[in-house]
Amino acid sequence: MPKRVGILGFVSLLMISLSAHAFTNSQAGRNNPDNRESVAMAVDGLVSAWNQHDAEAIAGLFLPDAVLVMPTGNVAKSRSGIRQKLLDQWSGKLKDTTLSHAVEHVAVLDGDTAVVKGRYRLNGLKVFGFERSPEGAFVFRHKKQQGRWMISKAELARDS
Repeated sequence: MPKRVGILGFVSLLMISLSAHAFTNSQAGRNNPDNRESVAMAVDGLVSAWNQHDAEAIAGLFLPDAVLVMPTGNVAKSRSGIRQKLLDQWSGKLKDTTLSHAVEHVAVLDGDTAVVKGRYRLNGLKVFGFERSPEGAFVFRHKKQQGRWMISKAELARDS
């Protein structure tokens, strides 16, 4: 009987140890500053590409089935749809615009999913000959694929 209790005790201890290890690893993935920094850098890359009017580079930051929700409510679906939406916008009223941003919060939900929230400002927008600089909030949802953070959904909302 003592051997049986010893084996059960050992198995229990092993299970507790494995559970604690799994929890610690999942917490490390969430709290890993490298993950948070990498996700924030993906947003920096999008802003940089916007300021160079590089639709191809921006589209490359999105997953093939990603969704982009513009501040106007227009939605672009898929990487090619996002690329075309940007080209259309840059040939019109967003032609001479530049983008600035501030990341306010990065949450790595698990090792492969993250959310970035922040603020943006669109400089150089001309409406009826007057220059405006609309501001608003953004929420980007990311998924990690093949070691790279990719945008699965980007939502931009304009301040009222």
